[in-house]
This record gives sequence, structure tokens and C-alpha cells, in this order.
Amino acid sequence: MIVTRDPTGALLRSAVLPGWGQFYNDRPVKGIVLGSLELGLLGWLIAEHLASEEARRENDDPAYQLHSQRRLDLIWYTSATWLFGMLDAYVDAYLYSFSTENEVFERETCIGAALYIDL
Repeated sequence: MIVTRDPTGALLRSAVLPGWGQFYNDRPVKGIVLGSLELGLLGWLIAEHLASEEARRENDDPAYQLHSQRRLDLIWYTSATWLFGMLDAYVDAYLYSFSTENEVFERETCIGAALYIDL
């Protein structure tokens, strides 16, 4: 029996909790790396948001501009990483049984090669 994974389920898992879709697809190292990266970027984004709000309250325009620009950049980086993690989980789930199916196909069709030498 060929084991498969639900691509939509993997995508939704990865959308809810970064790295969960990769764990669902039996890719724990990738799940830890992507999850840590996504959560680290989100934490940095929150820190920059708090720093920009603090600078705004203190009327420190150069610091506010700096933290606001970093915050904007981190919004893009975090969003891109989050989308990449979701798409990666979807594709891995879609291709989960690909190698197993190929092995079964090769066994059933008896794919092979022969060399005939006539002396």
C-alpha cells in the first residue's frame, strides 16, 4: 500500500504553525529550520514595531524612520518566508509518495535494459 499525504492539510498546518506542515510530511529538520526562521523573523518584527512606536512617542524622528523602515522590510521577509513554508509543505505532501510509486511502477513493468553481442 502506498502512503500519501494530503497537500491541502500540509499547507494549512504550515499556515497555522510554522514548520508543522514539514513535520506532517516527515521532514523534521526542514520543519525545525523553517519554523525557527519564521518565528525568529516574527519576533524581530515585533521588536522593531515596539522600537518604532517608542521612538514615535519620544518624537525621535531619525530613530523612528530607522525602525519603521526595518519593520517594513521585516514584514516582507516574514511574509515571504511564511508563504515559502506553506508552499514547501504543499509540494512535499504532493510528491510524498512519488519515489514509492516509481519503484512499484518499475517492478510491475519490468523496466530494464539488455545488451546482445553476436560473435
